[in-house]
Amino acid sequence: MERCYYGCVILFIVVSTLIPASAQDFSNIRGQKPVSLNGTFESRGTFYDASGIANRRQPFSYLFNVAATLNIYGLSIPFSGTYSEADRSFRQPFNQFGISPTYKWITLHGGYRNIDYSPYTLGGHTILGGGVELHPGKLRVGFMYGKLNRATTIDTTTQALVPYSFSRTAYAGKIGYGTDRTFFELSYLQARDDSTTVSRKDVKADQYIAPASNNVLGYNTRITFFKRLTLETRGAVSVYTRDLNSPIAIAEDSKAVQDIRKYIDVNGTTEFYTALDASLNYRAKNYRLKVDYKRVDPEYKTMGSYFFNSDVESWTFGPSLNIFKNRLRISGSLGFQHDNLLNQKRSTNKRIIGSGSLSLDISQAFALDMNYSNFSNNQMPNTLRLYPDSLRIVQTTQNATVSPRYTIIKPTIIQTISVSASQNQLSDFNQIITSGEASNRTIDTKQYMANYSINFPKKSMGAFVNVNRTELTSTVLNNTYQGVTVGFYGTFIKKLQVNVNNSLTQGITEQGKSLLMSATGLVSYNITKRQQLRTALFYTSNKPTPGSSQTSFNEFRNELSYIVNFR
Repeated sequence: MERCYYGCVILFIVVSTLIPASAQDFSNIRGQKPVSLNGTFESRGTFYDASGIANRRQPFSYLFNVAATLNIYGLSIPFSGTYSEADRSFRQPFNQFGISPTYKWITLHGGYRNIDYSPYTLGGHTILGGGVELHPGKLRVGFMYGKLNRATTIDTTTQALVPYSFSRTAYAGKIGYGTDRTFFELSYLQARDDSTTVSRKDVKADQYIAPASNNVLGYNTRITFFKRLTLETRGAVSVYTRDLNSPIAIAEDSKAVQDIRKYIDVNGTTEFYTALDASLNYRAKNYRLKVDYKRVDPEYKTMGSYFFNSDVESWTFGPSLNIFKNRLRISGSLGFQHDNLLNQKRSTNKRIIGSGSLSLDISQAFALDMNYSNFSNNQMPNTLRLYPDSLRIVQTTQNATVSPRYTIIKPTIIQTISVSASQNQLSDFNQIITSGEASNRTIDTKQYMANYSINFPKKSMGAFVNVNRTELTSTVLNNTYQGVTVGFYGTFIKKLQVNVNNSLTQGITEQGKSLLMSATGLVSYNITKRQQLRTALFYTSNKPTPGSSQTSFNEFRNELSYIVNFR
């Protein structure tokens, strides 16, 4: 916990030393159109049928969706709504409605909204509630309050309770100053489960989840120096209590804990996490250099975001160069990454990631692209050893791709011929101890592709054909997959658009051959400038290798839509 205390001190030192800057243009209400409405309404019905396998969806389902914006003298009121029956087993339709009206520098939020203050505090999590954002001049203020989760309840028909969760309420706010080029923001999130929303007696012992709470303070800043050098950094401290009802008292009573207790309830299940990332970017006329740093504590979490890659520290260096009037473009990246930041695991996983790309325009018609990447993984044990190096994991993945292309451009026709060859090799240098013998394993994947496309811009028509082959080899397998894809699009009588795509893939293994065929078709008809009928067809036929656990099946899906664009 002392680690978190000093982390907080560092966080607020950074806060106090940053200064942002620029101006905002206000709109003139007299120049605004009094009232306008624009958006899209779609009604869609889906028909489904399958043979050889169990149906993977209902034979018929429907969806109604509207997304529109109402403008009243510069006041923008966007709203959206969806009503569907994707799965009748839920016994209720899926409904989400939200609105975010905007007038000049004021935005209000209501209903289901996805607000992003910072990935470490409130980072795009859906929230049902209300809020406001204010951007007068350089000031940046925001506030949201609502529910992050609704409590699950017993389904009286099936007596099921999956997944199980409490009602989770949160409020979040941010305050900052600056422009897009230079700014500083502070954000805060407080979220808490309501343990009274689900009765524990209705929940099986193995399904019980303790109510939790979360308090997160974070910052987000960008500073631009001399128009070419940009520093961006974000960080946060998260206090997460896993069980609000835990009778276990907190073990430590340090100054950090005493200070936190003044504002937050903590107990023996309370954890403290920190997260930080920074980026330094220098951009000149013909070259660029970027350095990224990231450090996220093990199990870092915030209730305002859905997912985090935690227990990671990484450095990434990325230069790029454009020369010969941008005809030659070279870029690269070199990264170093490791986990086990707090030495809590039995082993530390170290990764080195390197990549480079080259793009050369040899002539107006002929160009060449080349890419290479190298990913190495080295895992070393910390405390447990059975045999010398028997727990050491060393792997290297290399990938190289060469893609030349030739393009013929004329006013009435554009033709492109491209080929590509790539090789991906996973080398496992791990010694496998089996009866005193050691062996190495390598998986090699080779891919080849040739593509031809022809387009007639003035007629809004085009077609393409693609031939591909994949070879997968290792000490235990030798598989080949080859196929062809053919596509066409076109516009007829100015109102009818057709798009067709068909592919056929054959698999060749030691057990035999398999065949997969898929076909898609999209036909749209413009009834008027604002009304459209659309139908989409999807067909899949799978014939697996003889003797495999899979079965042959055919699957068909048809979507019929009516779309209205209004403005």
